[in-house]
Amino acid sequence: MGRRFFNPDTGIWRFFGKAGDIVVLSLLWALCSVPVLTAGVASTALYDSAAHCIRRGEGSMFSRFFGTFRRELKTAGLTMLLWGAIAAVPVFLYHRLSLSQPDGQVVSIFSMLMLLLLYCILGILSWIFPLLSRFRFGFLGLQQTALRMAPGNILRTAVMAVLLGCGILLFFRNVLSVFFTPGLIAWLSTFLIEPVFEKYEEGED
Repeated sequence: MGRRFFNPDTGIWRFFGKAGDIVVLSLLWALCSVPVLTAGVASTALYDSAAHCIRRGEGSMFSRFFGTFRRELKTAGLTMLLWGAIAAVPVFLYHRLSLSQPDGQVVSIFSMLMLLLLYCILGILSWIFPLLSRFRFGFLGLQQTALRMAPGNILRTAVMAVLLGCGILLFFRNVLSVFFTPGLIAWLSTFLIEPVFEKYEEGED
């Protein structure tokens, strides 16, 4: 019984190992996202490492993370600038409305529309950085592909947008959640994204 418990191949130790990897990846993402502009390339490296190292058990997590980080720095940085500016519009408008506490049905509908727009942006972002981690894209090609993939896989996109939104809300409620939520969200997202990617990779063979 004792030997079985301490066997690293048993379920409980695989669970702890996976949980530890998720925490390490979350910390790597947080450190590399301190300059906000690099959050996009950190997210690209995060997904790549979650898909290959945590889910598939391939290679070194550190070397894979930083290899992807260096390779995709330019494209992910430009993408982060673009979508950060786009997302800032509904966030700013919703924030202004909530501060003014206006009355009226029209204003309430407008606030809901801003939240819906932000939710759609989160859905698109859920595809952009995983796509960049797996396939070779130029800047415009990446945006066009993500804009096709998000509505083309609407149920997967909706779930991933909820995951991402919950992670953001949890961070603002408790900043310590950054120690596990980025890696956890990336790992959970692999179960939604990888089946789609595998179809495209099979089509290339």
